[in-house]
Amino acid sequence: MKILNNILDKIEDILCTVFACVMAVSILIQVVNRNTVRIPASWCEELARYCMVWLIFVGISAGVKQGSHIGVDALVNAFPEKTGKIIKKITSILATVMYAVLTGLSIMITAGIRETGQVSPAMRIPMYIVYAGLIVGLFMSTLRSLQINIKVLSQNDGSKNNVPNDAGLGGGAK
Repeated sequence: MKILNNILDKIEDILCTVFACVMAVSILIQVVNRNTVRIPASWCEELARYCMVWLIFVGISAGVKQGSHIGVDALVNAFPEKTGKIIKKITSILATVMYAVLTGLSIMITAGIRETGQVSPAMRIPMYIVYAGLIVGLFMSTLRSLQINIKVLSQNDGSKNNVPNDAGLGGGAK
């Protein structure tokens, strides 16, 4: 479990850093180019857009790890503590199922895009590479959510705070 966590951490860190840096440099080139040379460089904007897509979907995985995604605790808090813990466990399982379903759907969508042979307008890269960001990010989110399920479901019900509010692996927002 720790090995998987470390591997996912490194992948998230590397991908997010690379895509954020490439996006920033691309936008900088576009701005400088627009204000000095005045030669259109539409590939810069396109590259930045596609880096943002990848950054967002890989960032979802990081958000799952931190437990920083939006959640509504009002209903859970309205129930007694024991019932609230059961609801949190159920929602944790449902989140994993949702990520797994979305991963499967993203694979189908990306495969469909690949079959069309569609390429990006400016850079002429295959569009399925852009859509692959959905697969990578949602698959990593599924793995992160599975990690949380293992953590949440393996905790002893006798402990006072057996299910953290954020249910994350990194102690994120509460």
